[in-house]
Amino acid sequence: MKKDILNKIILTTFMSTAILGTTVLADTHSADINAPAQTQETVDIKSFDIENCDYVLFGGKVTEIEDDNDFKAVTILETGLKANISKNTVVIDANDGSIKNVSDIALGTDIFVVVGKNTPMTMSIPPITSSVSAVIINTDSNTDFSVYNNELVNSQNTLKLNIDNSVAIKNIKGETISSDSIKNNIALVFYAESTRSIPAQTTPSTVVVFEKSQSTVDKSPVKLREISESKGYTVKWTSNDAPIEIKKDDRTIIVTPNSNECTINGVKTELSENVYLQDQTMFAPYDFADIL
Repeated sequence: MKKDILNKIILTTFMSTAILGTTVLADTHSADINAPAQTQETVDIKSFDIENCDYVLFGGKVTEIEDDNDFKAVTILETGLKANISKNTVVIDANDGSIKNVSDIALGTDIFVVVGKNTPMTMSIPPITSSVSAVIINTDSNTDFSVYNNELVNSQNTLKLNIDNSVAIKNIKGETISSDSIKNNIALVFYAESTRSIPAQTTPSTVVVFEKSQSTVDKSPVKLREISESKGYTVKWTSNDAPIEIKKDDRTIIVTPNSNECTINGVKTELSENVYLQDQTMFAPYDFADIL
């Protein structure tokens, strides 16, 4: 089911971070954080969320860009979100499914930023995330974000897809996949025109498929070095109480034992629990895996 959720987040001087899917976003409702009136500032965050999807979409028009050697910082007007997008992030063009570069994101571009549902986000103004899974550009066409059945009809019975060789079908890694991948899965559909039938029918330009979550989230602590190295990171750990550097390509994460604070390319955020040492092994909370 497509949800256009407008969440109002009340920011206070004593709040520093939120986790997507909890404070900032909820699957079926908005959350308000109450604080004394004299310390409140309000940010409107518009997002697209769907049940059993591991990702949240932030959509809107790019209003500000800051270029760095390692990433491009993009601010989206409608969401109030600032996304630090790594230069090797997958960028999909909604017009034809072609793969673009981060350098193709320009002022005025309509985009969707794809972020893991449990990804840490700062509580600053604007809120900032440095863990972007993919970006979709030129998204100013008709859009549907739904579960599709075996007949390629969405869960609201409002849209049926007619797939031919002109349709680009991608996963969030930018890989071309078959139309069968849409069936019984979550799809973000871009299309120009549709029939007046019930359901309406369309031949889309691009379909991006998000596989359904297969299980509930395991919130057990993870071994920091093991999970980091399994995802291609190098871990530099000099002593038990010194900051730990986790690095891969242009992405550097710094965590400190006995603290839940970490930085991602210099942007401070928080994990759900502290990083800690036990039996000569450094452990991190489950959501550490979401920022790798």
